[in-house]
Amino acid sequence: MERRTFLKSTGATVLGGTLGAGSVIGALDPSNSLARGTTPQPPTSLRGGIKGRGKPLETESADLSPYTGPWGDAQLRHLLRRCMFGVPESQFTSAQALGSMDAVVTQLLACQDLTKVPLPAPFATWLNTIPISSPNLLAVENIEIANWWFDQMMQETLSLRQKMTLLWTNNFVTGSQTVNIAQYVYTYLMTCMKYALGNFKDFAGAISIDPAMLVYLNGDQSYVTSKTNNVNENFARELMELFTLGIAFPGTDIPNYTQDDIENSARALTGWSPTTTAPFIGQFNSARHDTGQKTFLGQTGNWALTDIINIIFQQPTASPAYPPGAPSGFPQGYTAAYWACQKMYKEFVYYNPSVTDPNGTVRDAMARLMLNPPSPYNPFDIAPVMQALLTSAHFYDAAVIGAQIKSPVQYLGSLVREFWLTYPAFDSSAPPDSGKKDGNNNEIYNDTNPTLTVMTSGILSNLGQQLLNPPNVAGWPGGENWLSAGSFQTREANSYIALSGGYVNSKKNWDLAFSADGYALQIQNSTSISDTALSQALENLSLAFQTTPTSVLGPIESTILDTEIQGTYKDPNYQYNTLGVQNFAEVLTDLPEFQLF
Repeated sequence: MERRTFLKSTGATVLGGTLGAGSVIGALDPSNSLARGTTPQPPTSLRGGIKGRGKPLETESADLSPYTGPWGDAQLRHLLRRCMFGVPESQFTSAQALGSMDAVVTQLLACQDLTKVPLPAPFATWLNTIPISSPNLLAVENIEIANWWFDQMMQETLSLRQKMTLLWTNNFVTGSQTVNIAQYVYTYLMTCMKYALGNFKDFAGAISIDPAMLVYLNGDQSYVTSKTNNVNENFARELMELFTLGIAFPGTDIPNYTQDDIENSARALTGWSPTTTAPFIGQFNSARHDTGQKTFLGQTGNWALTDIINIIFQQPTASPAYPPGAPSGFPQGYTAAYWACQKMYKEFVYYNPSVTDPNGTVRDAMARLMLNPPSPYNPFDIAPVMQALLTSAHFYDAAVIGAQIKSPVQYLGSLVREFWLTYPAFDSSAPPDSGKKDGNNNEIYNDTNPTLTVMTSGILSNLGQQLLNPPNVAGWPGGENWLSAGSFQTREANSYIALSGGYVNSKKNWDLAFSADGYALQIQNSTSISDTALSQALENLSLAFQTTPTSVLGPIESTILDTEIQGTYKDPNYQYNTLGVQNFAEVLTDLPEFQLF
């Protein structure tokens, strides 16, 4: 399907309610200039369908049936874009060499086996000690951890680990500014990496006593002694509402739990607190635990943490039936499995499942597979579900390809990795504490990588996605919330600044550099192929749709991109010149379609 037709008649329908005048959708108006700095105008129409295709983004597949269609560059690029943060041409060709869809997906999922693909080694020895008396240092250390993680994303090879890690940090949410202990934040991040493709039930148990989570949702303040009853309900509530079950049974308004369930599970979760010396873990103190009988989700006993997790992951149960009146025929554990699978669906297929999976049949198939996976997997294992999803016809449906809106991290990752931006290597041994003091006897802290900081604490934060610090316990809402008239123009501005050398500044120690030749040389035979061929290859690198001179909105972008890459002063020894490639890159990132993947 022609890319602008797709955007105008499908994606625009979804985006239009949020973006409005002067937004990314406004750029679809053929009367608008694509020149940098021009304010887009509202489109003539945000509605309308594609003749013969029914409602916008209607998919033709409604289960997990395997994909049996053609396996070409378009399908491979779609898979890689959804699984990583931008896809440099070198990684595309590496994946292409694997030969088949199954081989590529197997490689992406290989990180599930921690014995073969271990977690990254701890990046700094200062993580072993909490600087209790220095809150300013803790703040700098939190930045260091975000920088390290973003660098891990940018250096990722053919792997799903970092994409899954970001997904789960937006499910089991904590906030670095609330926790404000970098050592706990780092431990939490490593827990999310460890279970990224592991077992969802085990993940929920581990995160319940993670030091950062204990601080963030006040689990460390929840205790009962002979003299004091200080039960805090915050974590118990969010464990069910936002982390594992959701408020209502899938597809119904039937509540999954009651206030009594919150209160009783909160009692069962008392007695946990984080250690204050390494290793940083949750520790249990039986003297601070409520040992009384508790009735939780229809079951009564002297419940503790493990029991609460087990009962949650039994819902709905056959006896006693819970929730009351829930539809029959659903296996034990279905509700939690559906919750996890819906999270994965929204991340990898489409952010609004009611549009592409209106009857929930794909999510239902995912949940049932999670509960009854093939050998050697166990119930609630994440990997077999992701393997089935990434090899399904639904995932490669024409309505799905290119329909997701890039989050700020996805946008910046695409810019850095696909346009071959370079920055100083992250030094895992450099401590942020310089060991020196200023003239007022205040400690001096080093920003060990100002370039990464301008990306994580600058660009990403300004666009609304500060790593490890979502806005609240519900996480980032994502989808159409990522783009507005202002944020789209901010993205355009950041792209232009990066591509024109604005983030190379010796006084600020910034060195986010763009090389037009390095960008173009990703493409095989780039110095000898025609302008049009190079333009098309670079478009394929970053755009999920094809530009065509016969677009229904007019021959806009393909003509401009081809013209830009030729440059004003064409070098007779090459098919392009550096200035032309840079202008091409600036125009390409101005396109609204660059915000889709």
